[in-house]
Amino acid sequence: MTLNPALTAYLQPALEMGALAVGFFLLSLLVKGARAVSDARAAASETRNNIALYVLDTLTVAPALTLATATVYALMHAPGAVYAGEVIWTRVGPIGTGIAAIAICDFLGYCNHRLYHTALLWPSHAIHHSDTKLSWFSLVRMHPFDRIGTLIDLMGMVLLGLPDWAVILAVSVRHYWGHLIHADVPWTLGPLEKVFISPAMHRWHHALEQRGAGVNFATIFSLYDRIFGTCYAPGPCLAPTGIDDDVAPGVIGQYLHPLRTWFPALRTPVTAG
Repeated sequence: MTLNPALTAYLQPALEMGALAVGFFLLSLLVKGARAVSDARAAASETRNNIALYVLDTLTVAPALTLATATVYALMHAPGAVYAGEVIWTRVGPIGTGIAAIAICDFLGYCNHRLYHTALLWPSHAIHHSDTKLSWFSLVRMHPFDRIGTLIDLMGMVLLGLPDWAVILAVSVRHYWGHLIHADVPWTLGPLEKVFISPAMHRWHHALEQRGAGVNFATIFSLYDRIFGTCYAPGPCLAPTGIDDDVAPGVIGQYLHPLRTWFPALRTPVTAG
């Protein structure tokens, strides 16, 4: 039986999430034992919100990002179009190109992540930080405005002329490493933290205390945080995660939060004069 391509496009993310859920739950059992079950139950309400946000993103935002990226790609690869990247990456070779793509992708992510922690853009990014039970699935807890950062990453790599396979490689490595560093495990990477972000380091980024709110912005390479003075790696993070912002519960409340913050009139009841 041959599945409809459109149906396959939506089934694939669901199957991927299912496989990741099983894998990370088994990892949680290995690390925490029976407490993994009670922790999963405690996070149930937030997990339901994350699932709803993920489904809405998959059905609406992700296709729009794909269309925008495909449009830029088509313009760059139009008949007769010549761009420097095609020549550069051919000379660099596949191994160098793959490493460069991952490094570029993470650097672009570092830059836009810092931007989302500024006062103007924080209201939308606060939704991602609102998980008080941080887990691998927290990666998908994202407001549509936040996904503009993902578009910037993709556009940047496309405009640099990176080949398709390198872009896919970079996005995939960052995506799966992102799930790992959000996982509820107390792991550090020891000396390797001088190069890579660990789950413990990223948990400090999500820590409720203010000191953890402006550190460890990269997803893969801690080198960027070390270079720009935003690295914080004291060891395992036992601090609670979450935010102090007054975010309404439920998916609708979270979607409306940045709009209500940017436009106070939307949260002020209108009374008859």
